Order: sequence, then structure tokens, then C-alpha cells
Amino acid sequence: MRAAFWTVKLVVMEPLGHLIDTSRRDLHGPSADPRSQFAAGSIARLRRGFCVPTGVWSGLETDDRFRLTLAAHALANPGVVFCGETALFLHGVPTVKAPLTVDVATSTTSRLGVRPSTFDVRGESASARQARERGSHQIRRHHHDTIKSIAVGEFEAVPLADALAEVLATAKFARALTVADGVLRRQPDVPLLDRAAVADAIAALPHRSHRARAERIALLARSGAESPGESVGRALMLLFGFPEPMLQAEHFDQLGFVGRTDYYWGDVEGNRAVTAPGKLEPVGEFDGWGKYFRTELTHGEDPREIIRREKKRENRLLGLNHPVLRLDWSDLERPAQFRAKLIQMGLRPASSAAVADKRA
Repeated sequence: MRAAFWTVKLVVMEPLGHLIDTSRRDLHGPSADPRSQFAAGSIARLRRGFCVPTGVWSGLETDDRFRLTLAAHALANPGVVFCGETALFLHGVPTVKAPLTVDVATSTTSRLGVRPSTFDVRGESASARQARERGSHQIRRHHHDTIKSIAVGEFEAVPLADALAEVLATAKFARALTVADGVLRRQPDVPLLDRAAVADAIAALPHRSHRARAERIALLARSGAESPGESVGRALMLLFGFPEPMLQAEHFDQLGFVGRTDYYWGDVEGNRAVTAPGKLEPVGEFDGWGKYFRTELTHGEDPREIIRREKKRENRLLGLNHPVLRLDWSDLERPAQFRAKLIQMGLRPASSAAVADKRA
């Protein structure tokens, strides 16, 4: 009698097709046994019954690893409904990198909060060690009195407005402001609180303090923040008490249009910067390095040419008395350094923060 071994079946889920379902049995040789592959470190376990090649996991971007984790959880738990920041991620709303946890809606009040990750990698190969360093996302269970769900691709999630209200009420300020900006950009002419679905979702929040916080952050949303990094930077400015900058102000010199800047601290007429003679008015630029090196953003252009063009633009801004403050993710991840750079540019925080938030 031939021995039965676990078989490996690829579950094709666009845009990722790397998830391995080990839940079926068949008659195959020992080489097809994923248990030995797992012990050797060639596949990583996302959760019981679902694995991914270790080298693939190590090479994926954070968003793709997060989506694979969602897929494994959804396949292992049919009918699961994602909520909070995870739901916004699935709806295509830009978040601060990938969500911190996989947010799951539950109608029960037991086992709420963060559950330990079931991610595991064995072996000591270079890819196995790198995969362990990458890690995976824990599951966070959120209580919902009533769970509303809609299909979002291959997943089930709460409606966008409900997910937004939940995040505005409970997430850290920078993460909440980032998704508020992202949702506003989809329809910039309609403030968030003027949208019936958003207003109703906020009104349905169970706690008055949550409703007040959600409304306050919704009012701070700005469509001119064109990336999560720009939103996080503005959130830190507000928390530190710096004056709120004008977003995407247009600058002109004698040669014509210079460009738009991510942040501008000065006078404007409409969306156009007004240069005050002899007065230094700083501008800020958030540098996501992808615009220089990611092919889908550069459209194949030589990064050196893009950098040269940026330098010419910066020189023209300096000619308008606009010193340029360049910020990137390393600054946002070091708030004290971020604050110091703003002060060095001549900006002064108020004696108290413009936004007081315990969940900063």
C-alpha cells in the first residue's frame, strides 16, 4: 500500500498567485511533502494549512505580503469580514504603508484584540532568516454590534464609510488623517462630513468621544495631500503646533510656471503663491524615492535626468525666496528630528499643539 502524502496546490488569487494550500491529500512521492519543505525552510507557514515559498515571501513588497496574509486568513475562515484600516486598504484607500494588523469584524465579545501571529519559518538559509525578519501581521478582532459587508475583490469587507468612521475614531492621529485625506481625494469637492454615508457611519459610532474625534479629524482632511507621506508630515506639524501649510501651492517666476510644492508657508491668492519681497517663505517637499527609481512612476526616464530637473526647479524656488525643506520617511519616523528641521527652516511652533490627541 502506498503512503499518502500532503500535496501542494497553488491558489491563484490575483494579483498574487504564490499562496500554497496544503489542505488536500493525494498519492505522491516524498518530494511533494510540504512538511519536509517547511522543516528545510523552503516554504514559510502563514497559518495552518497555508504556506508560501520562503524566497517569494522575502522578496515581496510589504503591501503584497499583507495581501497574502489576508488571503490565507480568508481561506482558512470562510465568511470572514475585514474592517477598519484593513477594509480601507482593500477598498484602495492609501494607508500609512500596510495596516499594522489584519482587522477582523466579529459580533462576539470574546477573544477581542490582537491574536498572536501563526507565521513560522524553519531552517537557517539566508532566505529563511530574511523571511523571519520580515515577519507577518497579527490578527486584531474588533467587536461590531452589526456586521455589514460587501464584496471587495475576492474578500468581504465592511463598506468604505463604516471602515473610515472606525479608523477616524480609534487609530493613531497620523494614520487616521492619512486615510481621511485619501478618501477626500476621490471626490475633493465634497467635504467628508457632507457625504451622507460618512456622516451616518460616524453618527452610528457607539461612544460620544469617538464621534467627536472622528468629526474633528474629518474636518482636517485635505485633498491636496497627494501621498501618505505628505499626510503624515502634516499630521506631525499639527501635533507639534506648527502653522498648517498650504498644500500644492503654485509658484511662478519671470520665466513662468515653476511648479507646485507639497507644503508652503506664505500668502496665497487662490492656489497661487504670493511672493513677499525680501521675506523668506519656506516650502516643503516630501520625497518618496519611488518617483526617481520606480519604473511605473518614472515611465522609463533616467533618474539622473529627473534629479537634474528637480535641482533646477529648486534653484528657481530659491530665487523666489523660498528655501526648500526636503523630507522623507526617515524624518517622519523620527519626530524629534522632524521638528528640529522645521525650526531650522525658520518655522515656529505655537505654545500649544494645534491638535491635542492622546492617540498621536
